[in-house]
Amino acid sequence: MMGKPLVAISYIALSAAARFPAPLYRAPALAHIRMSAADKAVAPPDDDEEDRIGAGGRGGHAVGEQPEVSGEERELQMRVMKHQQSAARLSMAEDARSLVEYSTGYAVISTLSSAVDGYPSGALVSFGTDAQGLPVFCFSSMSSHTKDLEAAEAIGTSGGKAALTVTAKGFEGAADGRVTLIGDVKRCSKEEVDELGLREIFKAKHPNAFWADFGDFTYYRMHELKGVNFVGGFARAAAPKPSQYLEATADPIQAFAAPVMAHMNGDHAESTIAMCMHYIGLDQLDGAELVQLDRLGFMVQCERLGQSFKMRLPFPRAAADRKDVKTLIVQMTQESMGDPVVQEWAKELKAAAEGAA
Repeated sequence: MMGKPLVAISYIALSAAARFPAPLYRAPALAHIRMSAADKAVAPPDDDEEDRIGAGGRGGHAVGEQPEVSGEERELQMRVMKHQQSAARLSMAEDARSLVEYSTGYAVISTLSSAVDGYPSGALVSFGTDAQGLPVFCFSSMSSHTKDLEAAEAIGTSGGKAALTVTAKGFEGAADGRVTLIGDVKRCSKEEVDELGLREIFKAKHPNAFWADFGDFTYYRMHELKGVNFVGGFARAAAPKPSQYLEATADPIQAFAAPVMAHMNGDHAESTIAMCMHYIGLDQLDGAELVQLDRLGFMVQCERLGQSFKMRLPFPRAAADRKDVKTLIVQMTQESMGDPVVQEWAKELKAAAEGAA
């Protein structure tokens, strides 16, 4: 089980210009590769000296000189890539809808500034989401973004032009998800607040927001969605149509994902490594931690030979509920532990533990 570090794994959509002979196995720490139908189209090789991987630039992100790997390591990478290309995952629209639904309920809103003409203004705001995944706000009359929206309303528009940038819960950097909703935000009448249950929607996300009933706070909502920008991690991005976002439903499994992942990471880390070895084909893993869970599978943060990268570990079928998630994990663990390679690894692990004791 010896070899050089796996260097082609990191949440990437592989573009047409990033195929052989521009070797994807030379990109640094690239994880969770996904090839779209357009990516599979035949394209001439890139004449650049640099390798180009991903969806940016002329077909990919430029990467500098990378260390060569052994034939055995390259073969392993190809197997892993093949698995990741076909790994089941939520659609981009459903991913975006779920991220907004299960976020912290805080985001950055950008409005057209009424104080500095011609420039945008940004502010951190709290929000809830209605049945379509559109944000509902409760704004103070003293806030700059409220004044911006009022200024737009004063000139007879259907609402202020705004963009709301929402990050995934636990967001730490570019490898984590975020969604920007672009649309028209307007003040709601008391009748609209009562009819649409906007107070209940907002308070459900922010139950301790006692100030929401103060007299100088008013409910606003994004009543028309104009655009959606979704980034699910490095080089996984899309702009679902507003209709696709509005028609999507939030993944129900993510509602209880945090405690399930915490239990797996705290008590069954070896099972996660075993599943990554058996189903994905990875070897020499030093660690594997669940970082996202949905009805179609996991995202796993893997540690291997000094590198850290994310991989997709799909379920054999879609999970129906919390009990079903447990059933699938037990099934996958049992199948993984029956793998001779995993069994050998388990023996080595046990021997190392006994030696340390």
